[in-house]
Amino acid sequence: MSRNNTIGIVGVITAPVKLIVDANDWKQRVYETTLTRIRPSGTADTFILRFAASAAGTERMLAQIAENAEVLVGGEIRTENVSNPQPGENRVKIYIYAEVIAVNEPPADDQNEVKLRGFVCRAPWYKTTKRRQPNGRKMHVTDTIIAVNTPNGTSYIPCACFGENAIYAKTLKVGDRVDVYGRMQSRKYEKKIEGHEAPYLFNAYEVCAVKIQCTRRKEREREEAEA
Repeated sequence: MSRNNTIGIVGVITAPVKLIVDANDWKQRVYETTLTRIRPSGTADTFILRFAASAAGTERMLAQIAENAEVLVGGEIRTENVSNPQPGENRVKIYIYAEVIAVNEPPADDQNEVKLRGFVCRAPWYKTTKRRQPNGRKMHVTDTIIAVNTPNGTSYIPCACFGENAIYAKTLKVGDRVDVYGRMQSRKYEKKIEGHEAPYLFNAYEVCAVKIQCTRRKEREREEAEA
């Protein structure tokens, strides 16, 4: 894995493209919008998408990046803390940062591919759900957070593992270095906030791991033994 954090995804822009950082040089302007992709199951995933104008290549191509356009995005997943979040707003903003963005014409193959290399920074949380697999077996789920270091800083990316991956992931420990291959997904959930009557609807973003592999545990255990 040559980079620690990559995502390639095709989706449709489903909100107005807003200028969030202005600059005299058009290439340095930064925009934000939402990107929606339909899973093969029919479920819609909607993500926050951010990009510098330079990611489009030219001003003419930038003008094509607009609501309802289907685009091909290449970049990374980033996170940032939200100061003074409002009720219903997440404390951590998770978004796709596009290093390259273009209207998907001619259309590239549909994709949603994520590759991460980082360190487990929250102890895995394992559970079984009431939902059963087609063979009647219980559904295994393990959630954790992977700290991914890049030249742009460290992002803390939620990761969800299912089935055999979940059984493997529950054995991971904080500090283990892992490679994760999977896809980006979103979901909604309700949460009550103290002092407010009605529960608020939150958006959660995570990487669904198709494969997760510990790549540095023996070294860590050896370091601990020698300490």
